[in-house]
Amino acid sequence: MSHDPHLSLAYAAFPAMGGDLFQHPEMSLSVEVVTVEEPQSRDEKLHDAVNNLIPAALDRRQGILVIQRDYGKYTLRVDSNVPCGTILESRI
Repeated sequence: MSHDPHLSLAYAAFPAMGGDLFQHPEMSLSVEVVTVEEPQSRDEKLHDAVNNLIPAALDRRQGILVIQRDYGKYTLRVDSNVPCGTILESRI
């Protein structure tokens, strides 16, 4: 998976903030994304998934890890090994 500047830009749009601003018990820490459509649709789904994880990542002061598990299959998760404000991409 190549570096997608839209993912990094989306995360950078949210300033790192402390406190209880983003504490929501229903916040997801992991999202599975399956894409077999055109690349543009894949990018939109990944972008949306990252945006959904940003509040939880900021709340925990952690980054987001995007793992490509197979063609068109991704796991995105808030990860304590990724610095806050950062999105790392990996392939298995």
